[in-house]
Formats: sequence, C-alpha cells, structure tokens
Amino acid sequence: MTNRERDILDLSRPAETDNQTAETSERPVVDPDAYDQTRDSYFLNRFMEKNTEEEAADTGSDDEADTAPLVDDRPMPENADALKRTIVEALREIYDPEIPVNIYEMGLIYEVNVAGDFSVDIVMTLTTPHCPVAETMPGEVEMKVKSVKGVKDCGVQLVWEPAWDMSLMSDEARLELGLL
Repeated sequence: MTNRERDILDLSRPAETDNQTAETSERPVVDPDAYDQTRDSYFLNRFMEKNTEEEAADTGSDDEADTAPLVDDRPMPENADALKRTIVEALREIYDPEIPVNIYEMGLIYEVNVAGDFSVDIVMTLTTPHCPVAETMPGEVEMKVKSVKGVKDCGVQLVWEPAWDMSLMSDEARLELGLL
C-alpha cells in the first residue's frame, strides 16, 4: 500500500484484516416490510396531537381571551410585605446548577424591593462573573418573580459589588453543604 492509498480510506466497505476479507463480511440489511414505522413515530404523533389540541383551545375570539379569568388558586397579596414573602418563597425554588442550594439561601439575592403598585426590583449577584449561568440566571429570576400572582412587573439588576463570598450563605445552606 502506498502512502497515497493509505491516506485515502474507503469507508464503504470494512477494512480487510488477516483473519477476515471483505468478501466474507456481510453488511446487515433492514427488511423494509418488517420495519414498524408506527412504533417509532408514536411519541412524535402524541406530541403533535397535544400541540394541535392546545392550538384548538387557544383559537377563541380575542374578546373571550381578554375576559376569560386566569386559573390561579393563589390569593392576591394584601400588601407589599405579603408579596415580598411570596416572592422570596418563589426564589427559593431556583437552584444554583452547580451547588445543590437555592439562590436565596446562597445569598445571591441582595434585595427584593416591592413598590406600592406591586412592581418588583431584584438586585442580585452570582458566585463569580465567570459563572456558566451568568447569561441565563437573571432571566430565570425575572420569569419566576413575574409568575407570582400580584406582581405587576419585574426588573432584575445583576451587580458584582459587593462580591459574593461564603459569608453571605444562610446557616441552612452551610449545613446542606457540610460547612457547619
């Protein structure tokens, strides 16, 4: 075999070895009549049916959509303090992807400010500017806070001063990480 032949590989047939030649090896063949396409397409079809059902449910008139009540069993907050407590509970559901502790107990949330009109401003940080979720975590916090019943609007400010350190962690977080 020359160098040029060695550099150009023919991948259409198996390589020949001393024990086996290309003529003796057989490639598997799929019998198209025995192939059950319904089995492989089941999940895709179920997904498509679900999306079609959701689209059909969404195709009401615009007037109906504006007047239809949202299904939400949570009570409206009585005041800004009650809303703040609910927001903190929602923030406790967001976990740091690398550390099994929620971002509130980690000390990543510096401030939760609720205005009289129930608009919310969050001041937060991350463990490091090089955190892998630096681009997505503020958006996740904003979406989570906006999902709290009674929140009019939410803004999230990501700050780096003061820098986060382990002293900002709650005792629960330290216990969870075995630091107490």
